[in-house]
Amino acid sequence: MKTFKLVELSVIDEEMRRQDIPFIDGLIINKEDGQNRWLVEAYLDDDYEPMFASLKEQPEFQLQVTITNPGNDPANMLVAVRSITKMNGHISVLMEGLMIPRRTHLAEVVLAGLVEKGLQGEALLKEFRQQMDERHSARTRNDQKR
Repeated sequence: MKTFKLVELSVIDEEMRRQDIPFIDGLIINKEDGQNRWLVEAYLDDDYEPMFASLKEQPEFQLQVTITNPGNDPANMLVAVRSITKMNGHISVLMEGLMIPRRTHLAEVVLAGLVEKGLQGEALLKEFRQQMDERHSARTRNDQKR
C-alpha cells in the first residue's frame, strides 16, 4: 500500500455540482490490490457529520480529491462511506472506492459549475477555457519545480 497526503476534498452531487469540504487533515491510500481501490480518510469539523451520515446511506457517490500538491489535477472517485468516528468536536470519515477517468470528468465538473452560475455563450466558453488553463498552468509550474 502507498499513502499520500490529501490536500483538497470535494463531493460531487447528482447534478454534477461540486461542494468543497474543508478539512483539518487527510490522507489517501492506494490499496494496490489489483482492483484500483483506494481509502480516503478526512479529519474534519463535526458540522459535516449529518452530511456524511446521509452519504453513508448511499451505496456510492462521487468524490473529487487532490493528492500531495494543490497544483495536481483532481482525481475523481466513486466511493462509499465506511465509517464516521467522533473525536472531540471533530469527525474522522473513512471512505473506500475506485478511481474513475479524470480528464473528461474534470471538464464536465468545471462546465457544470459554470452552467450552474448561469454562464452561456461566449462568456461560458471564455470562463471554461480560463479555468481549464489555470489548472493546466498550476500543474505545469509544479512539474517544473520537481
